Amino acid sequence: MEISKDESGTVLKIQGSLDIGVAEELHKTLLESLDDRVRLMDLSAVDACDTAALQLLCAARKTVERQGNRLRFAGLSAAVADSCASLGLPVGELAAESEEESRAV
Repeated sequence: MEISKDESGTVLKIQGSLDIGVAEELHKTLLESLDDRVRLMDLSAVDACDTAALQLLCAARKTVERQGNRLRFAGLSAAVADSCASLGLPVGELAAESEEESRAV
C-alpha cells in the first residue's frame, strides 16, 4: 500500500492492496494524511480491497465531513467496486458525485 498527495495537496492517491493486513497502517496513514486541504481520494490504483479497508475509507470520509469539510472518492478501481458490491453498497455512494465535481477539486 502506498499513499501520496498531489502537488496541490488536495488529492490523496492510494495505491496497492488494501486488506486486513494493512488495516492498522491504513488507519494511521489516513489520520496523518487527511487535513483541511484534502478534498478528493483517488482509488484508481487500488488492486485489492477488502471490506475492512472499505470501512476505513468510509469512516475517514465521515470523519472529515463531521469536521465541516468535504471529501469525495474518485477513480474507483474494479477491486473497490467489487468490494462495494459484496457489501451491497452502491458504488455511487462512494464515488464523487460527478466527473465535473472531481475536476473542480
